[in-house]
Amino acid sequence: MNNTISTKSFLKVLEKVGYPNSSIVSIANAVSYDLDGFLYGLRALIGDSGVKDFCDDAIYKLSGDEGLKIDLDGPNGDEFVYIHIYPIFYDEDESENDIICNSGWGKSKILSTDEDGKEEYLTIEEVINNTDMGGWAELDELIDHIKDKASNIVYQNCGFGLWWQ
Repeated sequence: MNNTISTKSFLKVLEKVGYPNSSIVSIANAVSYDLDGFLYGLRALIGDSGVKDFCDDAIYKLSGDEGLKIDLDGPNGDEFVYIHIYPIFYDEDESENDIICNSGWGKSKILSTDEDGKEEYLTIEEVINNTDMGGWAELDELIDHIKDKASNIVYQNCGFGLWWQ
């Protein structure tokens, strides 16, 4: 675990280089800071509500009003989903490195093919609403893929993970 002094020092470094920062993992390595204890160290410094506020601010800076954009790497290269991430609380018993969060959907554009082979772009809400019993597994895979990509982006830029409620 990190002690509060090393977390304080790391926060000072982040203040100088800017936060969130796409090089946070490299920065942590350069100053010998173990990101695995980042939220735990923050909690010791600023308490539970402070950790939630810190994570709220970091995610908002990273994603803005529209949410975090997730490119879906579709065949035309133009598919995406914006996901809004809402930190709820930090519970080290659930996950030491993650903030517990909920999510919501923003703008999206997903290429879909109907039974006749006709392609059209749909929103994530339309995809969810149009999914029948036979398509739930595929839909779950898509949602897991989006959330995994969002978690990776947040970790790579903020130094903490997301635990989806």
